Amino acid sequence: MENTLRDSERDYWENRLGKDVPLNSVGYHGLSDAFVAWLYRVRAARFTQAVRSFARPGLRVLDIGSGGGFYIDLWRRLGVTDVTASDLTQASLDAIARRFPGTATIRFDAGADNVPLADGSFDAISCMDVVHHLMDDAQYERAIANCARLLKPGGMLVFTDNFLHGPAFRAAHSLSRPLIQIERILRGNGFSIESRRPMFVLMNNPIDSRSPAHALFWKCVSYMSENRVLGAIFGAAMYPAELALTSLLDEGPSTELCVARRSNGYL
Repeated sequence: MENTLRDSERDYWENRLGKDVPLNSVGYHGLSDAFVAWLYRVRAARFTQAVRSFARPGLRVLDIGSGGGFYIDLWRRLGVTDVTASDLTQASLDAIARRFPGTATIRFDAGADNVPLADGSFDAISCMDVVHHLMDDAQYERAIANCARLLKPGGMLVFTDNFLHGPAFRAAHSLSRPLIQIERILRGNGFSIESRRPMFVLMNNPIDSRSPAHALFWKCVSYMSENRVLGAIFGAAMYPAELALTSLLDEGPSTELCVARRSNGYL
């Protein structure tokens, strides 16, 4: 049953991404490319801020769920050239091979129990917008365990999730889990959280907010941003406020970025 579920997910993403996987618009269904481009500017700023303290030449990085290679590009901009790309879909790896010639690529399922990489191979792992697509809790736990196994002692895991303060929320191709559950899984696999900060406050679905006004605000913005011209206007207008809010706030109503360190004594 589990293998059938993951095969279905793999087929879904292969069909959705197509052959020409874009660099910076994976995962946003229905929003215009113009609005999504502003979302990825926010992502770039928050990711860069989160990893700048340990990104350095010589760092060995595994990027899980590489998509079109957006975070591979960011690692490279930070001076990290030894990045291995991985993804569930062959379409993504083919796109990365074209976009970043010479980059090592490997196809595997983050939540599988047979990841074909050696223990302690990497200094850092980025796993952006991936784990909440693992619909089974056992797969989620294996994905975190796989990251712990693949990291060297003291290695850093950088990942996003919604870290809900209430009960889990299931959608068609995503499952947002409670913060307390995610923290338990991290601790159980030898991780300590270094930081957890908002990736978005205004520019993404406020799934962890109880404010009707906030939900209505996002509904209006997302509806209007389906239009390319309006999406460009809304994105440009909201971008500076989003950067300010994600810098100032400790908690967010939407996607958050977590940096966790693998214990020296684990494994």
